[in-house]
Amino acid sequence: MISLLMWLLILAACFGIGARVLQWLRLDAGSLAEELPFAAALGMGILTYLVLAMGLLGWLHLWAACVVLVVLLLVGWREVLRLLRAAPKIVAAVTPRAPGSLLLSLFLLVVLVLTLLGALAPANDNDYDSLVYHLTIPKIYVRDAHIHFIPWLTHSNFPFTLEMLYTLGLLLRDQTLAKLFHFGCGWLLVCAVFAFGRRWWGHRAGWLGATIFLAIPLVTWQMMTAYIELGFALYAFLTIAALVRLFEERETSRAAGWLWVAALCCGWALGVKMLAGAVLIFAVLALLAGLRAERLRLRRVLAFALVAAAVASPWYIKSTIWTGNPVYPFFYQLFDGRYWTEERAQLYTAAQQEFGLGKSPLDFVALPWTLTMHSQEFFDQPDRLRPFNMYVLVFGPLLLALLPALFVVGPVGRPGRFCLWFALLFTAFWFVLTQNGRYLIPILPGLAACAGVAADRLLARRGVSATVTSMTLTLGFLLGLYPALLLAAPAARVALGLESRATYLTRVSPTYRTFTALTEASPPDATILVLGDEPRTFYLNRDYLLGNHAEIFTPEDLATPSSFMTALDKWGVTHIAIHSGMLDDITQRSGLLETRIADLVAAGWLKPIGTYGSLSLWELARDESTRA
Repeated sequence: MISLLMWLLILAACFGIGARVLQWLRLDAGSLAEELPFAAALGMGILTYLVLAMGLLGWLHLWAACVVLVVLLLVGWREVLRLLRAAPKIVAAVTPRAPGSLLLSLFLLVVLVLTLLGALAPANDNDYDSLVYHLTIPKIYVRDAHIHFIPWLTHSNFPFTLEMLYTLGLLLRDQTLAKLFHFGCGWLLVCAVFAFGRRWWGHRAGWLGATIFLAIPLVTWQMMTAYIELGFALYAFLTIAALVRLFEERETSRAAGWLWVAALCCGWALGVKMLAGAVLIFAVLALLAGLRAERLRLRRVLAFALVAAAVASPWYIKSTIWTGNPVYPFFYQLFDGRYWTEERAQLYTAAQQEFGLGKSPLDFVALPWTLTMHSQEFFDQPDRLRPFNMYVLVFGPLLLALLPALFVVGPVGRPGRFCLWFALLFTAFWFVLTQNGRYLIPILPGLAACAGVAADRLLARRGVSATVTSMTLTLGFLLGLYPALLLAAPAARVALGLESRATYLTRVSPTYRTFTALTEASPPDATILVLGDEPRTFYLNRDYLLGNHAEIFTPEDLATPSSFMTALDKWGVTHIAIHSGMLDDITQRSGLLETRIADLVAAGWLKPIGTYGSLSLWELARDESTRA
């Protein structure tokens, strides 16, 4: 509960400063429902870069974080009060007014409770990337009180905009507060989809679009994790929404303001994930298309691109300074990069290409069907969902069922065309680069908004169309509700305080059990080299480094057992944790690293301590006489 209250306070501070930015740009969002996601997203973007500055200056301390939040509240306190006073009006404004609204409201409330329970629970083994780096690297930053180069995990050099919020959450309290930021991005998206649909197509269309988005199991699962896709989708969708407003108000003084809002959101999208390059390309193409038809000026297009690039640039500059590659570890042949090799680059690319059902033009055309009916081929699903994800329990059936109806229900105007064209362009990039299903989340808000207007118009026709549409929506909502219930149910007791975190994690997370035992078996001053396929090290409360996720040992380091020991001393390694899957490779000396580990064991320089879950712990000889 404390984490929830702290998150609401921080979100309010973000809304306040974001609303002030909108005022400085002389923008009127039109309604509080439209203002809320824009203002909160702008405020969160500003907060992330303040945390980045704190970290680079070595000021990741509780006092510094409190000072930043107090300053934000002081700047935006009037807007925060305005939001609090208007809260009852917001609830009344978004309440569905159509027949069946009670069931829709109940669906919304149930999903809110389920996703909140999942978000309040500690990250478990389903949160794979959270435990590998989304939460783990911020935990290291907080421990060291500054942001620094981490060479042994390539992902630590990705754009880290959302991870700055996770850093703040861990600094102020714990991972629960950190996870709530991603949960919040999901619900801000729900609000944004509703506001977008209501503005352009009516109240019921907005409500249906938001509910359809919320019925996508992939979305509700993400709300319970500390991943980044919902943050990426929030900034991508707000970029599109701001561009639509720009074209709507192109003849007014507010056009420039919407251009800057779109540029800021696009820049922060690029700061969340490199794949947001597709968002930038789409936005520039949309602006260029408006040069003649809408009489936009070329300098506005250039200004947009420059502002977006400037906002995103800190992460790419940092990566260039620390690794030599602005998009590390990608495009290795072009940029090279420290602690990376051509062989690793090829293996990583091959791993990214394993998703999907093919690369032919026919495969691209078939994506709406295959993503829905064969979604397991595009996504490495949470363990609890795998038995149930044979067909529609990742993306759900509603998009496939309702989007084709756009051909018969009438035009959707520029707002709908922007959403659909963006989905097509983004999917084309995704199709070529990596067909991981969750990377498609940024197109889902726009597609859900379009599906909402299709459903609204079909329901308005009454008769068979309305009946079939109602049945389809009901089925889709039930299918969306079930996975959320399945994921949240194990977390209910710990989220409600009826079970301790340690008890919960011991019950549901083999990774937690392994790394807790490893922590207890090693001395407090240990530095553990973790080898093999278990990088989910968030619960390892010792200094450590991963040995298989970057090229931290050179050929010279691995030339002899003595040179390898020297390299281990350079990294400060005192213990080695070896995954069970790697032990046979060490016995068979299948690689150079494995050979050197075997040499250390044979020489008595590496001695076993014990086996803990999937990892065995070994201790290095600590002095020269022992090594002799």
